[in-house]
Amino acid sequence: MTQLAVELTDLARRAGASEADLTILAEGNAAAFDVASDRFLVKASGVLMGSADNDDWVWLKLSSCIEILEDARKHGRTPKLDKALDQILQSATTPEGRVKKASIETLVHVVAFHLFGATWSLHTHPTPVVALASSVNAAKHYSGSIFPDESVMCGPIPLYLPYDEPGLGLGIGLYLGALKYQEEHGVNPRQIILGNHGLCTYGTGRDEALATTQMAVKAARVRLGALSAGGINFIPAAQAQVIAQRPDEIQRRKIIADEIKK
Repeated sequence: MTQLAVELTDLARRAGASEADLTILAEGNAAAFDVASDRFLVKASGVLMGSADNDDWVWLKLSSCIEILEDARKHGRTPKLDKALDQILQSATTPEGRVKKASIETLVHVVAFHLFGATWSLHTHPTPVVALASSVNAAKHYSGSIFPDESVMCGPIPLYLPYDEPGLGLGIGLYLGALKYQEEHGVNPRQIILGNHGLCTYGTGRDEALATTQMAVKAARVRLGALSAGGINFIPAAQAQVIAQRPDEIQRRKIIADEIKK
């Protein structure tokens, strides 16, 4: 059993705990990238995050998944690519060598590893985030950040994407949306809101991804509270950018993430 699988199990159980309200049933997934082998572990299809075990993770080759995204970017989604993705997901193997299908949402993690330089990625469905992401003004509600710690942990501007079907549609939608965000803002998004669906966060450590998720959930609750009190008053974009990039705040973000381990 690899240490990576053990740490993923710990992350999944914390994210899937009922009191966290991040996932229920088989919702959500997580993944971790082993840079040296060009492989990543991702949750097997149908596994409950809150009761995940060390054998509920499967290996996939990152470069093979990137090829699917690149083909879709260049040529659009096709039945051939859907079939190719399904074959890749079906061929995944556990750390013990058993074949298990990988999560249908695997490509959201591929984008994080490929475009953002992440080594850990977490996808959840927190109730307050999904509530906002399902509203008629979802994009407006996520057009900026609303308090300093959201800017620090989740970035000054969330990436909001309209609903797309889980699988290749969701993967290519996130891939194209992330590329456009990088071009427009010159940085990576840290909080990715999937319309009518959920939340994606990532990091270079397991606990950074979870800490970012927790702050994003708080920010969603604050948004809902602000809307009930008359509307959201966003931090000015320029000030949100400044605080997110301050060296002392970057260091504080690391400290906050490290505290999640305790």
